[in-house]
Amino acid sequence: MLSFRQRGIWSQGTKFHLLGIFVFNGLVSACLTGTPLGVVALAQELILPVPGLDTAPSGQTSDPTGTTASDSDPTGEVRSSQKAVVPASAEKLDAEIKGMTYVALSQDLRRIADGKEPSTLAELKELESQQSRVAKAIQQVTVNIQQGSAQGSGVIITSDGFVLTAAHVAGGAGRSATVVLHDGRQLRAETLGMNRDKDAGLVRILNGSQLDLPHATLGRSSDVKVGQWCIGAGHPGGWQPERGTVIRVGRILKRQESHTLFTDCALIGGDSGGPLFTLDGKLIGVHSRIGAEVSENMHVHIDVFSRDWDDMVRKKVWGVLPGFDPPYIGVTGNPKNEGRAEITAVEPDGPADLAGVQPGDVIQSVDDKPIRTFQDLEEAVRSYAPGDFVVLRVRRGEAILQMPITIGARQSGHSEN
Repeated sequence: MLSFRQRGIWSQGTKFHLLGIFVFNGLVSACLTGTPLGVVALAQELILPVPGLDTAPSGQTSDPTGTTASDSDPTGEVRSSQKAVVPASAEKLDAEIKGMTYVALSQDLRRIADGKEPSTLAELKELESQQSRVAKAIQQVTVNIQQGSAQGSGVIITSDGFVLTAAHVAGGAGRSATVVLHDGRQLRAETLGMNRDKDAGLVRILNGSQLDLPHATLGRSSDVKVGQWCIGAGHPGGWQPERGTVIRVGRILKRQESHTLFTDCALIGGDSGGPLFTLDGKLIGVHSRIGAEVSENMHVHIDVFSRDWDDMVRKKVWGVLPGFDPPYIGVTGNPKNEGRAEITAVEPDGPADLAGVQPGDVIQSVDDKPIRTFQDLEEAVRSYAPGDFVVLRVRRGEAILQMPITIGARQSGHSEN
């Protein structure tokens, strides 16, 4: 499945406080934060101790421990060193499970996990206890990602530092980023490739092979059933030492086969890119978009990352973010002109016109990416998002010019790149 190494690691985690169980149209949802555990159950308050939860580690933020050197093969391509195979069937889970977030379900909970509501107080207690055990595990693999002025969440999936996130959190390929672990450690990272059509992005912690990081157990979103319980995690508003990872418990409300899960795990700003788990702690999705209603929280299938893994590791970027206009700079050229990307027309008042590009100019590079044909230029522009700032290297006659340009958003009806 995914080409990355999995080694199970367990670390002590933060205590959680289950703020409450809320009922939406007969569905039960909940929210946890980092203080001692208690549960409000309908009209009755129950104090349910969770054995084994230790005091949270110090909230001090350490100095960055990453380096600028990337783990790579001799060609410079970033690769994961080993493969992990997700079990092909549920019967093999116990023997083949990878990662550190899997928490086996009891026989009684197997029925509830697929979407049944607890019918007795004992079942409610067992459900809450399972949720707290999974929360303790997943908070250690949920990270805060800072890229430029933006930030969001992510989830570590290999011990050597591959992190899944949303494409709109990663921004673009080859950018410097900071990953903040659950204990506040700050690690230097680099953004890799992304499928913007599905809002799926990939980040790699630099020098991650030396850190042996805790990482999530991988599931299959193709196995997800409407109605089943799920657990979401994130760092809304950024990493906060006094709060820790924020956890939500909810249910799968709908699934689009190709790319999106819908849940009632209410998301807010900063949760984007965070993980969505099953009740037994298997990663099935990554938070994408926040809905206006409780039923409109959208998550990227984990299977999208599996399918696009090789391209994202190679830093390929493609597609357009959902709800956004495609990127463009407002030029046309001859795609059959081999050997050079010569501009034949420039859209008045478009991004290229405002940057000073003229008909007859030959684009040689975009942000140091060599451009040899007009098709190369088209692909380069598509790898950016509207609003990104880049520099064009342009040959005009005998002169070589450097032209800063802001990528624009192509409105309906425009055909230029």
